[in-house]
Amino acid sequence: MQIPSPVTTRRMGRPPLNVEETKVRLLAGSKQRIIALVGEQRMATFIREAVEEKLRRDEKRKPSKEAAEDGA
Repeated sequence: MQIPSPVTTRRMGRPPLNVEETKVRLLAGSKQRIIALVGEQRMATFIREAVEEKLRRDEKRKPSKEAAEDGA
């Protein structure tokens, strides 16, 4: 009788989020405001989504590198 190998090619659980751990310093009280709004379990997701939203907004406003070179 063969015992099945514990090594499998399929991964169990949630797929990786492709994130990097980063320490963030917030203004006094910001952490508690976030927790009050979304809860402690969703704080990292809230911050991640807020950063992505801000990046998209600022990247739209920023002129492209080629446009800046053409105007110089």
